[in-house]
Amino acid sequence: MRGQHVFSFLTVLAAGTIAIAGAFPVYAQVGADAAVAPNATTTEGSTTIATTTKPEVEEGGLLGALTTPKQDLTKPEDQPAKDEIQVLLERRPVKDPSIFGFFAYWVQKAIALGIPANTIVLILLIPVIATLVAFTRVIIGLPSLEMLVPIVLSFALVAVGITAGIIILGAVVLASFVSRTLLRRVPIMFFPKRSLSHLFLAFFVFAALTISIILDIESIRDLSIFPVLILTLLGDSIVQVQLHKTIRETVVITSVTIGLGILGFLLATSLAVRDLIILWPELVLLTIPINLALGRYFGLRLAEVLRFKTLSSYGSE
Repeated sequence: MRGQHVFSFLTVLAAGTIAIAGAFPVYAQVGADAAVAPNATTTEGSTTIATTTKPEVEEGGLLGALTTPKQDLTKPEDQPAKDEIQVLLERRPVKDPSIFGFFAYWVQKAIALGIPANTIVLILLIPVIATLVAFTRVIIGLPSLEMLVPIVLSFALVAVGITAGIIILGAVVLASFVSRTLLRRVPIMFFPKRSLSHLFLAFFVFAALTISIILDIESIRDLSIFPVLILTLLGDSIVQVQLHKTIRETVVITSVTIGLGILGFLLATSLAVRDLIILWPELVLLTIPINLALGRYFGLRLAEVLRFKTLSSYGSE
């Protein structure tokens, strides 16, 4: 019975993977055209528009992709980015709504009405990141904080930047463990203890911001309070976990949550993902069959398989 559940899940997952992979050749052509088109001039109309944007070549692999400064995607894009998106939309113009093109028509109409494309991409990424969290917990079997925390953490890292975000996250995690150590034996009630833990969080985050300025991290200078507040709330969630879990369980939960947040950050800042969502927003609907398959999976999780692997020899006897 478990084998049937595993087979059905893998079948649906493979179908979704094939569908996504089939869309990537489209992006490859789009990316090639978009790299050339911004430097071209348009002859339609009385004014010739020429956008002389610098070609941004990111080198250095994953580390370079993480540490290279990027535009804050939580804010509306500037005019060169808007021109680039308009060139991108010309690859799949949808003038009228239809059964199979309604979602794309909706997105393109929203962009035409003035809704920032960055905002649309981040909104449509919410179910994608949520599906990753569900997959991690149901199939892999790794625990994390509640589903909204990795999603919000991903967007906070987008706003802050990965370098400053990791520094602030390190301060938040360190502050949560220090507050647990110091307040564990203090005989006071739960909410006053949590309130005191926020004192440590505030001091450690302030110290992290100071260190970031000393290290000349440019994104800190234009930082607002809201992404910092979101990262601080992560520390509050960690403190709540520490009050009910062991140190080992807290470390695992915190590590998995931060890992999911970084994965969501990579998706949110990927040009390939952005272009796919803008051109083919129907791909987001693949989360429906994937989640239905996840919801019907009752087999062993991967972590349980590895945990009980040593007992397989006894079960065969």
